[in-house]
Amino acid sequence: MNSFAPQPLRAAFVVGGLISLCHAALAQTSAATLPTVTVTGTQGDYRAPDSSAATRTETPNLETSQSVQVVPRSVIEDQGALSLVEAVRNVSGVQYDFGFNGSLQPLLILRGFPSTSMTAMSSMSGSSSYYLDGSKVMGVPINMANVQSVEVVKGPSSVLYGRSEPGGLVNVVSRPISSVSEFSFEQALGSYGLSRTAVEASGSLNADRTLRGRVAASYYDTDSIRDYVKDRLGAFSGSLAWMPDTRTNITATLDYSDNRYRTDMGIPAFNGRPADLPWSRQFNDSPYLSSAKTSSIRLDASHQINDIWQVKARLLSLRSDTSEMDISTWRTDMGMGMTPAQTCPGSGNPLCRYYFYVRPDGEYKVDQINVDLTGKFRTGSLGHTLLAGFDTYRTKKTGTTYFQQIDSADVFNPSLGATPALDPAMAMPQDYDDYSRWTSVYLQDQVFLGNGVSLTGALRHDRTSAVYGVPGTAPNEQSFTTPRLGVVWKFAPNQSVYAQYQDSLAANNGRDTVTGAALAAERARQVEVGHKIEMLDGKLSSTVAVFQLTKRNRGASVLDPLSPTGTNVITIGEAVSRGLEWDISGQISNRLSVIASYAYTDAEVTRDPTYQGMKLANVARHTASLWARYAIDSQWTAGGGVFAQSQRQGDAGNTFQLPGYARLDAMLAYRFGLGGGKASLQFNIDNILDRKYYTSSHQFLQDWIKLGTPRTARVALRVDY
Repeated sequence: MNSFAPQPLRAAFVVGGLISLCHAALAQTSAATLPTVTVTGTQGDYRAPDSSAATRTETPNLETSQSVQVVPRSVIEDQGALSLVEAVRNVSGVQYDFGFNGSLQPLLILRGFPSTSMTAMSSMSGSSSYYLDGSKVMGVPINMANVQSVEVVKGPSSVLYGRSEPGGLVNVVSRPISSVSEFSFEQALGSYGLSRTAVEASGSLNADRTLRGRVAASYYDTDSIRDYVKDRLGAFSGSLAWMPDTRTNITATLDYSDNRYRTDMGIPAFNGRPADLPWSRQFNDSPYLSSAKTSSIRLDASHQINDIWQVKARLLSLRSDTSEMDISTWRTDMGMGMTPAQTCPGSGNPLCRYYFYVRPDGEYKVDQINVDLTGKFRTGSLGHTLLAGFDTYRTKKTGTTYFQQIDSADVFNPSLGATPALDPAMAMPQDYDDYSRWTSVYLQDQVFLGNGVSLTGALRHDRTSAVYGVPGTAPNEQSFTTPRLGVVWKFAPNQSVYAQYQDSLAANNGRDTVTGAALAAERARQVEVGHKIEMLDGKLSSTVAVFQLTKRNRGASVLDPLSPTGTNVITIGEAVSRGLEWDISGQISNRLSVIASYAYTDAEVTRDPTYQGMKLANVARHTASLWARYAIDSQWTAGGGVFAQSQRQGDAGNTFQLPGYARLDAMLAYRFGLGGGKASLQFNIDNILDRKYYTSSHQFLQDWIKLGTPRTARVALRVDY
């Protein structure tokens, strides 16, 4: 352990001790009988369902040797969450990087590390990475109207998923097909031109319910207090399921979305803090709206072979036609002698502006085949849940990129709104080979020893070929074997403790622009221990976790005028993230539901010739959230909460800081009957105190700092039949 370790770890374990006392108190509370309150009507509670994301098997949360948190549909609806960021803010250890592609495609940080490697070369656009129903995608918008829940698996998950960053993964679960006839309509209106319309129909298509279908369509449109920022998303989803018997399920799903946006490129920093500018000001006035038209076909099949063995398979084919046309700002002149001549000395004012490797006509492809064979059996006194899997995964991005320098902007007195269109004759065109190929096999055995003790051991072997470079660049070809070990002791019917060791890998697709050498793969390992408890007959659950996560061969960006991006990305050094996380969610009573979190995260560079000793960007030492909903009676419901972060470093060099903040939100809902259906009218207000705050920045720049939104209000009418 490094020399700086004791102080942050001591703080973590002190806080851990306090939380453990809370756990003990909650355990005592669970043994008591609370007064019974009868509330009529149907309202989803905040109990998170068991998730198979961490094990790929049907394992109860108490028997899973990893922290997994689920944000259920009821929380998403009560908070009026319209983006993935607004959903995962309820989970400890989740923060945010700058991101691109509009608000519907955020770049998340888990346990101190971004969910997408910022080392691997590639165009910045399309870098937002997460999982949709278990398949990794990048730059694909999230249609929250079609989301059933959001799962957050903490820490490395490479053994079961490969190609993942060490902080964890976020999996978005789509709404399921109903076995009974259902129809719903929702219309939301809000500040800054917000409008979302969603329609859904689902149910059985024949008398014996062996054929079921679902269709859903939605349209989301909003402006912003931020100049020129726009987000529009139209989406359609159709699913057809065939269940000829109780052992077999075959489902085909077609999804289509059309996202048009203009990214908020933020504001610069001056004197160690974000510039004091009007809330509305940002400098991307591109005459174009960027876009991503995405279609996917997915085939899921499962068959229970006998009482022991089950096979599951998935085939995914996704295509996204993209046009990435945002204007980027820098405080330094990267024009490399291009006209018009500018003077951007690096002070932050004026800001140079560019069509920075924009891609007017691009395509992004994902193809995946996954097969899992699961068996549950006994050998002597030992119980086994054995998982064997095969996975092949291909991504490719095509399209000519262009670099063109345009007029600069005075930060305090800009003249914007008349930016010329991209001129291919004056721009620098460049084509790239940009693809990644993975072929993997994995084996996992969950061994149940008796007396509540279970062990998990897993291995995964990956073969990869990836490249991002000018045509003809040799791909980086590597192979890896990744282990996972875990132990759980369920020492009471409603409590368990666990420990886990797991490795992580992220194969790089780039090469050193000076030497031509392949970039080394980023590797990581984590040790985690935790305690889980379910209280009040399973209605309220809590997880406390303490972890140490070390990432090696992390990336650094150095100025290199010979590089096509103006920088040379290299893999050096090491960073360590240590912390404590507490998540609690569920029902305290029939009237009161709650979801809350707290995280202490100390993330620091421990070995690097330039950044050693510096804190990782966008990682607050303290984050917390609390949201509660109270059913006043059978019709009226009120809710509210706070979301807070302490001060964070704004970039890798720790040259400026983002101040801490606490944001207050609230909701009020009225439920009533309407034409034989159930209806609700809900009012939400965010940032009640109208405080100015800063959500994130880009770790390699001082010029892209994102602001949060001011006080906003919205009203939504939902009708269910």
